[in-house]
Amino acid sequence: MDDPSPPESVPDAGSASDKWLVRILLALAFGLAFGIEGMTLVRSYVLDRDMGQTSEAAERASLREGDVLVPGIGDSVRVRQLHVRAGGDAWTFFLRARPDSALQTSYTLSLDRVTTGDGTVYDEPVRHTWTPPDTASFEASWALPVGQRPATLTMTATAPRARDSTASATRTVQVGHVPIQQGPS
Repeated sequence: MDDPSPPESVPDAGSASDKWLVRILLALAFGLAFGIEGMTLVRSYVLDRDMGQTSEAAERASLREGDVLVPGIGDSVRVRQLHVRAGGDAWTFFLRARPDSALQTSYTLSLDRVTTGDGTVYDEPVRHTWTPPDTASFEASWALPVGQRPATLTMTATAPRARDSTASATRTVQVGHVPIQQGPS
């Protein structure tokens, strides 16, 4: 008699190795995907941290007209004018500053040091003190070698806080592009 049932299949020796091959390929695929995502996460963290430092440097590097010279100390004293006057035997860097409004307390600004692009340091402080209700402009100038521009400016601001205390802050900023005006030779 014929048996209508299908013949029993004999386990194939190749099917066990095929299953292991599939498992290994899946593990490699998932491992590679997780590895790439992990590296992307780590790189973005490192780059974001570097970008934060770059943006601080960029923010610090752009002293321009209208910027507050030393923020956080009482009333705001802003840059009103920055320029270099080019003459025959010297260039002169000019900075004019003025408070935003009538000051509530006295305020002393000391422009301590200018460094040029070639690293020459001019550290003869120029100081001005505003007393209430003074809003006068203050101008400082430094003679520079021909062809040199200011690279950094270090300044200190001092203002009284309480009866016997004084707030003081020193800030060094990189000077951005300063326009050059032709002056008398």
